[in-house]
Amino acid sequence: MDQPAATSYCYARCYLFIPGNRPEFVVKAGGLDADVIIIDLEDSVPRNDKAQARAALPQIVTALREEGKRVAVRINGDLEHLAADLQALPLADLHSVFLPKTQEAGVIRLICQYLSVLEARQSLESGFMALTPQIESCKGVLDLRDIAAASARVKALAMGSEDLAAELGALASPDSLLAACQQIALVAGERRIDALGLPGSIGEFKDLDSYAANLAKAKALGFSGALCVHPGQIPCVNRAFAYTEEQKQWAQRVIATMAQAEQQGLGAANLDGRMLDAPVAALARRILARD
Repeated sequence: MDQPAATSYCYARCYLFIPGNRPEFVVKAGGLDADVIIIDLEDSVPRNDKAQARAALPQIVTALREEGKRVAVRINGDLEHLAADLQALPLADLHSVFLPKTQEAGVIRLICQYLSVLEARQSLESGFMALTPQIESCKGVLDLRDIAAASARVKALAMGSEDLAAELGALASPDSLLAACQQIALVAGERRIDALGLPGSIGEFKDLDSYAANLAKAKALGFSGALCVHPGQIPCVNRAFAYTEEQKQWAQRVIATMAQAEQQGLGAANLDGRMLDAPVAALARRILARD
């Protein structure tokens, strides 16, 4: 498994997809409050437009970077377009690469080998580019641990709600997707990587109350962010995965109380009638790190 000395990845809450063949969306995306803009070369781009979208990618990435945006790209998973997509990536300017319909670790390892070649060509350290597999099938869910452990490049796992629900023959809802989301959260927690998504439809942008409720469920499960397909969803995601000022102040008090306890040779402490120990301190550090 590759062990990168540096990586393009940093934590983000809100990821917004924009189709790679719709440059007019780029102008709007630059002014939106999404942490990462994902240029989609896959599902939202018709087959006949994929080459054009790929060719426009460097210009789109440059435009968004000039607006101060972090940019990711979702490549195609089929062999016909996969290599060409990878070759077109301006790696030094990207936050991460999304791998759609990921079902097995072997594919990730093959992609990583080729990425190392491309990184060398672009004068980057091997392992620089971070990967986010999208889990969109039953097989992908069942092989999650192997997928997450396939490479140190894997910095997040993303739920593909619509495709997984379709394979199950169900609507994308908490009833159909809760178990899969729990699996993603557990594996992401084990690997200390991010879990992205929600137990519901990513395409819900009219009923934002329902969308927000599903985001709250995702946060409660341990997810750290979510994907959007519409600008109207962005405020919901940002609210759902933000820590309140009260929570941040609590975290600061936890750290201070535990530091004082350690000076006294103690491994636990009391704060407002609640016992504090190493796991609680770890949560407090996570809250402060994601401020």
